[in-house]
Amino acid sequence: MTMIRDEPASTGGLSEKLAIGLDAIAQGDHSPEAAASAKTRLLHAVRVALTSRDLPAAELAWSATGTNSGNCVVIGRAERLSGPDAAFVNGVTSHSSLKEDCGPGGLREGSHPGTYVIPAALAAADMANSSGSALLRGVIAGYEAVGRIGAASPPGIGLRRFRPVGVMGPFGAAAAAAAVWNLGPAATSRTLAIAANMAAGTNQGIYEGTMEPYFHAGVSARNGILAAQLAAAGAVTSHQSLEGEFGFFETYGGEQGATDEVTVERDEYAVSRVGTKRFAACMQNQQTLALIIDTAPADLNVGDIVGVTIRRPATGTNGLGSPGVSRIPPYSNMLQAQMSARFTAAAALAGAPVEDPTYFRNSYADSAITALARKITLDNSTDGSVAVEIKLPDRVIVLDSDMSSTLFPSAEEIRDRFLRDVGASEGFAHAGKLAALIDDLDQLTLATQLTDALCMPRVP
Repeated sequence: MTMIRDEPASTGGLSEKLAIGLDAIAQGDHSPEAAASAKTRLLHAVRVALTSRDLPAAELAWSATGTNSGNCVVIGRAERLSGPDAAFVNGVTSHSSLKEDCGPGGLREGSHPGTYVIPAALAAADMANSSGSALLRGVIAGYEAVGRIGAASPPGIGLRRFRPVGVMGPFGAAAAAAAVWNLGPAATSRTLAIAANMAAGTNQGIYEGTMEPYFHAGVSARNGILAAQLAAAGAVTSHQSLEGEFGFFETYGGEQGATDEVTVERDEYAVSRVGTKRFAACMQNQQTLALIIDTAPADLNVGDIVGVTIRRPATGTNGLGSPGVSRIPPYSNMLQAQMSARFTAAAALAGAPVEDPTYFRNSYADSAITALARKITLDNSTDGSVAVEIKLPDRVIVLDSDMSSTLFPSAEEIRDRFLRDVGASEGFAHAGKLAALIDDLDQLTLATQLTDALCMPRVP
């Protein structure tokens, strides 16, 4: 597959201005810190995909596409698929455990960019037999695109209840593919314009706990590949796809938003700003879980608990207002339990393995956890603080330490988690090999040196 750079005259639209910056990344104009962060994002994404491939949504995505052979990696499976199908399956798998990376909430940083940027970049690299450095630059460019478009997007997009992954995903995936294929600024601008017409996704599946939310990531990754292919083929697109009177911002958000954020100079790349989940749960529940697990008394007997009050803001990183977060018992599926502030907190108080998504798959209807969840009250804090108040017959325990660092573990901690979990799943020798290949990604002549290793079947 050969891609040709395309550089016609300037149109001056926002998508073109962004494309110029993304093309600079595709040419290697990025910081060493951005490259290191991209490798860390890859480590985390590969860990999540390898340890999530047996979850229901991942299995379904594979069964729906597994007969379509190709030459692109499906992480953790021996068989390969076409580029679009591989991007779809890897996207769904990456999102199916809720352990993916995350922005600070809403549209910012693209919500969960690793679930669509990395699958699209991997597929694009396999399709074009690209170098490891091209794959790395695609990851950086994909994160940068959604970091900037997410920051510029008007709040009305969220207020209208579009789901951020579905809305931001096509932009990130498309930018990643365009950078891997080195399409040039004009074709990259057209790629973004096409992606603006692919943005979609509601939150009803999040609320009900169904599979549509996982598909948002997979469809975004697939559509990003298509957007870049159409642009490379010469598709004619609008010049003001983002800021036009009938463009993305006005249509989805009802206003222009902070359009300067698309081109503003920044001290760091978006790939370096994204958080990383520790627990297999909604981002909004992460700090509450860390507060309970890391600071609750070791001798706490959950049988003595009279009641629990969780105090968190209504919106934002710890928001109680996100779909499904305030859901009361009972819970009828895995995702409802993972989204619920009550269920996740009850599970953490009971010492359940809330880092493991299979716990939620197997235990969402656990009667003891459900009973404890019924004792939990949610209360909006007005000062942005997060606290857990545990009422016992003879005393009240208040947990209120600052847990904001939970979403930002060090690169060393992310690597340790990778070696631990992938080692247990695939064998520790293979985990070490994968980590070394990602460490040296920008030195690999062909990205297939990594993707071949990702395609290996499970080691017993």
